[in-house]
Amino acid sequence: MTVVVPVYNGGEEIVANVGVIRRAVAAGLPEEEIEVIVVSDGSIDGSAERLLESRDEGIRVIHYDRNLGKGYAVKAGALASHGEWVALVDADLDLDPAAIPAYLEVAQREELDFAIGSKRHPDSVVHYPASRRIASWSYQQLNHFLFRLDVRDTQVGLKVFRRRVVEDVMPLLLVKRFAFDLELLAVATALGCDRIRELPVRLDYRFTGSGVRSTAVLLALWDTAAIFYRLRILRTYERKRRLLHGARSVPPEDLPAVSLIGERSAAALLDYPHLDATDEPQHGLVAVLARGARPAGNWVSAAVPFFTDSGVAAVVAPTVARLRAPVRERAASAVLESRLGGGSRRSSYFPGNVRIVLDHPAESVVIRRVDFLAARAAGIDSEEVVAWLAARGRQTIYTPDTSLSAAPAPLVRPHFAQSVRHARARGLAARRTRGRSLSGATARSLAPAAAALAGVGLLFAGGTAHTAGLVLVLAYAAALAASGLHAAVRFRSLVVGLVEPPAVVLSQAAYVYGFVRGLSERA
Repeated sequence: MTVVVPVYNGGEEIVANVGVIRRAVAAGLPEEEIEVIVVSDGSIDGSAERLLESRDEGIRVIHYDRNLGKGYAVKAGALASHGEWVALVDADLDLDPAAIPAYLEVAQREELDFAIGSKRHPDSVVHYPASRRIASWSYQQLNHFLFRLDVRDTQVGLKVFRRRVVEDVMPLLLVKRFAFDLELLAVATALGCDRIRELPVRLDYRFTGSGVRSTAVLLALWDTAAIFYRLRILRTYERKRRLLHGARSVPPEDLPAVSLIGERSAAALLDYPHLDATDEPQHGLVAVLARGARPAGNWVSAAVPFFTDSGVAAVVAPTVARLRAPVRERAASAVLESRLGGGSRRSSYFPGNVRIVLDHPAESVVIRRVDFLAARAAGIDSEEVVAWLAARGRQTIYTPDTSLSAAPAPLVRPHFAQSVRHARARGLAARRTRGRSLSGATARSLAPAAAALAGVGLLFAGGTAHTAGLVLVLAYAAALAASGLHAAVRFRSLVVGLVEPPAVVLSQAAYVYGFVRGLSERA
């Protein structure tokens, strides 16, 4: 049994709470081996440090430096698990972890895929206002209509499910925050993991600062609509399932040894049992860590399963920025994470979707030793190693299910110089691959600027053309303003929000210059 405990800023009591959870589950399952995985979702209150210092046998800790949402944390923990059954429980102890053994007993006896807590179960003891009851009932009616889910409450943070769900469903999930529980159950049901039983819970809400906010409700509805669109219209989960057919979890006893090249102190952060920090690769897999980068605890463990496919040479992951950084670095991060300024680089700096990449700046990478040595012998630098591997018929997988954190090149000159270098590498890759590496994301990010340039030209014409040009220019200005507002909210800084729009425009110009330069050079 694996118990996944997501936490964000758990406070000084987090270590004690994890101990309570472990003892409660172990007392109910005395014959079972219990594994507890605590996932610190970008905690900034010292929770991660306290957890890492206190971890012992049976407790694993995964921490990453950027808060990405409870759904992301649960997925990271579940994918790192080894148990035949996995339980999810919140760290605040509002839900009694002693219920987990009883849930497991029901799930095993009735051969269920899920045993989940439900506030609407007739035997549940739940104290919360009528407004919440009405909102919860309305939301569940919507879910039943959209997804045909025979579940009265999808959102309780206490669930038990079998290994098949981890293997077949968890890798497909995309929602990081508000509707993760719904996505888990809806996708699982669509894939045939539809044996679900709701069980009673005892829950006393702590209402301080936890009211139903209109923003949270709107974002939850947005996530719900996105799940429906991906599941019923785009068939996104089916396509992703085909891509991930070879990425299966590896039993603990079969995990390969990995050589870590880079900052040796990072080894203490990593949740991986067979790791050797070294200057030269000694094992079949090599984890190359860029200078100044801090890996998520699951960086290596999330990459290793992809290597069960012999065609995979390397695995890369996004490099996220910390929210506690100088303004110049946060402004650069805002550009890289925006849909307008980031382009194909956006997923390099903010988790996107798992996919095969043909070029990717791979300063930090988990790579096969034979490919690492071949690239080094050929004099290939980190900017070009993925494109070089692709040219040799070797695959690189991008996974958003782990991350690293590092300071980006700050505004102004370092950021634009990096933009030119990256664009030049993409231009070279486009030349080598005869256009196969061209990115739709970059084209979409540059399209508004191209339309605005066309609009400027139309402004000098008369009549209808002048009006059309004005509309195009104003639409681009509105898009920049929206991007700046989003940056101000995400990075909690008005200055970042004001600086980001002009930085986006200049970054786009730098990218076009660098790409044309790379495209025109000889390979």
